Amino acid sequence: MRLKLRMIVFMGISMMLLASIGAGQAQAADIEGRISLANPSGEIYYADWVRVYLTTKPIDVPAVDLTSIDVPIERRSRINSGHMDFYVNFRQAQEAPDYIVDTKLTRPDGTFAFHDITPGRYCVVVTFPTMIAGFKCAWQVAVDVVEGQPIEAELNNRNLAIPAY
Repeated sequence: MRLKLRMIVFMGISMMLLASIGAGQAQAADIEGRISLANPSGEIYYADWVRVYLTTKPIDVPAVDLTSIDVPIERRSRINSGHMDFYVNFRQAQEAPDYIVDTKLTRPDGTFAFHDITPGRYCVVVTFPTMIAGFKCAWQVAVDVVEGQPIEAELNNRNLAIPAY
């Protein structure tokens, strides 16, 4: 009887220890997305072979003032300056340890995926020298990874970090 009671107690403690170990480990999740850009006439182009970064924190996005610009070349100059400033901010952040979690290249259909990402807040970043359909493109989109739940990240005209045109 005592041996049986000891085995029951031992098995109960063992099960509790295993459960607590499993509960302490956060279940990873996947981030899947697609990058596209619609040109001024509405045609959609997908980002094929574009470098996508998953980062641990956002960087400063420079303001690009496009109000009261009547000269197209001035507009383009301001957009180009914004892209270069964003790129410089990104390059400086890259020097910090643990800033970049992973990096991928998009497939020809503009899709990408990051696998086994631990829960937390991240940013999906695309920066210079990325071009789609002849336009410079930059994105910084925050994603919240929740334990075991796949995340979808769409990068398109609505969430550009810097205007493309």
